[in-house]
Amino acid sequence: MNVSVEIKNGQRGISIDGKYYPPLAFTSFRANPRNVSEVYASGVRLFTVLSSGVISGLGVPYSRYGESWIGDGTYDFEPVDRQMDMFLQNAPDGYFAPMFQIDTRPWYLEKHSEYPNSFTHLSQIAGDPGFRDDVTAYLRAVVSHCEEKYGDRIFGYFLLGGTTTEWFSDHDYEASHPIKEAAFRRYLHDDHAKLPEPEAFARPGKVFLDPAEEPVREARQFHAELISDLVLHCARAVNDITGHKKLLGMYFGYLFELGTPRLHNAGHLAYESVFCSDEIDMISSPSSYAYRSLNDPSAFMVTNKSLDIRNKLYFLEFDHRTHTIPMVINEPIDVNDRNTSFKSGIFPGAENRCATETDSVNLMYRVLLRCQANHVARWWFDMFDGWFRSDGMLAAMKNMTEIQDRLTTYPRESAAEVAVFAEGGESMYHVRKSAPVAKSLSDIRRTFAEAGAPYDLYSTFDLVSMPELFAKYRMFIFIDCYAISEKTRAIIDSVCRQAGKTVLFLYAPDYATGFENTAERISAFTGIHVKEQDTGCGKLVWDGVPTKEPAAPCFCIDDPDAVPLASFENGKTAAAETEKDGCTTVYLASYDMPSGFLRMLYHRHGIFVYSEDSHVYTYPDSALIGVYLAVDSDAVISVKEDGIYTDLIEGGSYTAENGKLVLPVKPVRAFLLARQMPGSIR
Repeated sequence: MNVSVEIKNGQRGISIDGKYYPPLAFTSFRANPRNVSEVYASGVRLFTVLSSGVISGLGVPYSRYGESWIGDGTYDFEPVDRQMDMFLQNAPDGYFAPMFQIDTRPWYLEKHSEYPNSFTHLSQIAGDPGFRDDVTAYLRAVVSHCEEKYGDRIFGYFLLGGTTTEWFSDHDYEASHPIKEAAFRRYLHDDHAKLPEPEAFARPGKVFLDPAEEPVREARQFHAELISDLVLHCARAVNDITGHKKLLGMYFGYLFELGTPRLHNAGHLAYESVFCSDEIDMISSPSSYAYRSLNDPSAFMVTNKSLDIRNKLYFLEFDHRTHTIPMVINEPIDVNDRNTSFKSGIFPGAENRCATETDSVNLMYRVLLRCQANHVARWWFDMFDGWFRSDGMLAAMKNMTEIQDRLTTYPRESAAEVAVFAEGGESMYHVRKSAPVAKSLSDIRRTFAEAGAPYDLYSTFDLVSMPELFAKYRMFIFIDCYAISEKTRAIIDSVCRQAGKTVLFLYAPDYATGFENTAERISAFTGIHVKEQDTGCGKLVWDGVPTKEPAAPCFCIDDPDAVPLASFENGKTAAAETEKDGCTTVYLASYDMPSGFLRMLYHRHGIFVYSEDSHVYTYPDSALIGVYLAVDSDAVISVKEDGIYTDLIEGGSYTAENGKLVLPVKPVRAFLLARQMPGSIR
């Protein structure tokens, strides 16, 4: 059996012995005959199978089927077999991706008292050779068993580890441990190296690290690379068994979600090595928790285009709190287990669950729109059984699988004229509790959604490693390029700063390079003269409305040759642009960018805007336009071509005239619109 990622008319899916499967899947902590058969009946053919007896943060086992790693070199695969057999019986034509957890079991910690608990303190054990050997021995054994017994029904595997199985090291707060210290010495090839004291990581005060704090940045990079290296170490063990004929994935790279201080603690900042590795084929993350209400636009946690250009699948996980989820966990809570974080038995987020079936269906369709526009995979996560158990949700799931099948026959590509860049390594130059990290990475996603034009989301290292891919874009936006290498600078100049292009830099580009922390570097890099203000400038004001908070440190523009675009409360210039050799450079001295400001830039520099209303969200690609109405009235969007547009979700038709299309408010707020023409989707 040979499995690979295959592109069919612009959509990445899974090829199993030459047959293409659309990238829709189902996963559950409580998989059982009923929920598996319900989802199978909706048309889903790809399933994950989580096999682990480890206690979750909720105080209950990840799986009720039992544990397969029961002692040093001792395994019991009967729980794996029982669960696989259940899936085979209830999804007879399905294909499966077993999920195996590498974390320390209770028996392991009792036998190896010197080891930290990997579920809570992953970085403190990740570099230990003995632990790594034990983990890979288990993975080799369990994958070999699955390949021998079920190999013709398995399309891949997922590796789980750390807090919440997402390779987090949240609870150690970058702190040291003798095992981690030993790994650090090996990392630096220095027998006398020592990690900084905990208070060094938590220093209050300035936003960026000072030159004397290079050891903090170095230790932070080690902390992140240690976890990425463990991920790849485990991946190689699995691929040695499968010969790379099965796909391999994991949860990882949550750059836009974690904020501070968690972004530094969790250990995902070295995600580039995982995303670029030939050992990895799939990455998953939940849909952003910060963008889940009915009036939100939905958002990714990762730089999804970094995966796309490397022919890797990004599975967006739909685990929203639907109207059918339980308010409490109806299982005994092991309050004494060291993994348990939530001891009340109340399910986290249940208080914000959807009020009605219609609300749940709207969230399902909204995620469909985001995934379709970006050509990414998705799976529905029935965490504790029954999350999708209503006629309306199951009907929506069936409708979405049918839509996905139809779309594979229709050529599509990105409609984005804008490339957006962010970088994990830049955050290592921040102190742990830094407002720019949260604002520039998490909150900025709302700005892009509200501005009304599609964008492709990359890591800066993509531009450096594959510069030839970016000539098609008209605008480049750099969110957090606070420390820029000479190579990156040269690529930005040669690829982005060209005639007919627009480049937008936010807040402090190049400011922290070499720990110099000087506005002179911003001026030299942008070509716009910038000053740092000791007294602050107040909040950025756009269209008469101030942003949420003032930036600190505060920069303002003092350049008679630049065209001012926005101001601070004290009247000083907050944004300006300049043109050189046909390229426009825009500098915004804030990490909190109003969506109206960005929309103005789009219009000013020829980027097509689909929606002028910040609460009418659009999700276009080259063939389809997704629209989600977070308003209670009819909406108007702009389209590039007049004609009749058919909604693939509910079947209605709407006529665009003079470049405008009116969409009615209705219970299902989502539209997936295809323009009718010969050979189009009906």
